[in-house]
Amino acid sequence: MIKIFIPLIFIFGLSSCSQSTELPDYFGQTYPDSIPVIFAPDVVSIKGRLEHGISFSPDSREFAFGILNQDDFSGEIYYSKKINDNWTVPMVFEPLKNKCVYLPYFSPNGKSLLFAQSKPDKNNGNTDIWIIEKTNSNWSSPRIIQAPICSISREANASITNDGTIYFSSNRNCEGKENCDFADLFFSRLDDNQYQSAELVAELSLPQNDEESVFISPEEEYLIFCRYTNNETWMDLYISYHDINNNWLEPQIIDSTINSKDWDRRPFVSIDNTLLFFTRLQIGEKGLTESDLYWVNTSKVFKPFVYHPLPDTIVQVGEKFEISLPLDYFKDIDDKQLTLRINQNEYDWLEFDGEIMKLSGLPNHEGNFELTFVAVDDFLNTTEDKVKITVIK
Repeated sequence: MIKIFIPLIFIFGLSSCSQSTELPDYFGQTYPDSIPVIFAPDVVSIKGRLEHGISFSPDSREFAFGILNQDDFSGEIYYSKKINDNWTVPMVFEPLKNKCVYLPYFSPNGKSLLFAQSKPDKNNGNTDIWIIEKTNSNWSSPRIIQAPICSISREANASITNDGTIYFSSNRNCEGKENCDFADLFFSRLDDNQYQSAELVAELSLPQNDEESVFISPEEEYLIFCRYTNNETWMDLYISYHDINNNWLEPQIIDSTINSKDWDRRPFVSIDNTLLFFTRLQIGEKGLTESDLYWVNTSKVFKPFVYHPLPDTIVQVGEKFEISLPLDYFKDIDDKQLTLRINQNEYDWLEFDGEIMKLSGLPNHEGNFELTFVAVDDFLNTTEDKVKITVIK
């Protein structure tokens, strides 16, 4: 929403002061700022050990992460739980012991864990999507998520929304094609306890490029994934947002303070959208040499985006017009009160009232005029949108 009502903001600020300011405990670690740091160095992220893919339960009292075997790239999942005020030492997750498993992702309600598991009689990297569910404090037996999510192809990781929709990466579009092993992003919706056909997230899929390591927000507002960028920064994290028409917006590479010249993958965002966790891999001439878990606050992750796009407009010379702009023209995941500005000073016949979100004017000559709206959040992240006004006789 646009920043308009100062009194309401002030009242909200007063009420917020009375609420608890106690922050969730992430394994006793000091919270990071806007520059990524290794998560729990020498305890969780251990030099020489290949950690990858971390996920926390929504109450932040459990977490799981993966460890790769450098010799054959088999995988294990480690788990830790907070009991009273103390975290247990991360150990192999007992229900998945002696399994070749990867990339745990807690569901938004904390009652299940999605993960990837190697297919029988295949190489370790050829995986299916599995789930293990919890009743009270007991974990059930893990089970594979059958078609349409799993297939004869490789399904590498999965993330789930509040309503049970699963987003996952798969190379199934390469079946029957030579020299093709590219992964794309897919989703499948739950209807009457059955997953429907898997659909490609077409807006985020590039030909001849990997899109994988997907994290979907619980409300399906945004999606973070990784994609090959170039031979300088390799695999980077990207973000896309859902607009009012349920279209995914063109993905944007996440800020350069977060992406690096190493391989940045496996994103996970805390339930309150304040922390991003991800994996950073160092790959040299001899292959993978290091893989650590990083975390960072989201001040440079989320930026304003066009949620309710405006159509181009045609008006007539000498006739006054008024256009009401939607209050949700721009949105921001971690800032509900945005500042909006416009280049109205370029046109002496145009006025914009930000308090009531109304654009009006009395055009005095024909032409095509481009308006630039800029939304700014509290972290000074900006996003602009251009709207064309055509003035005719």
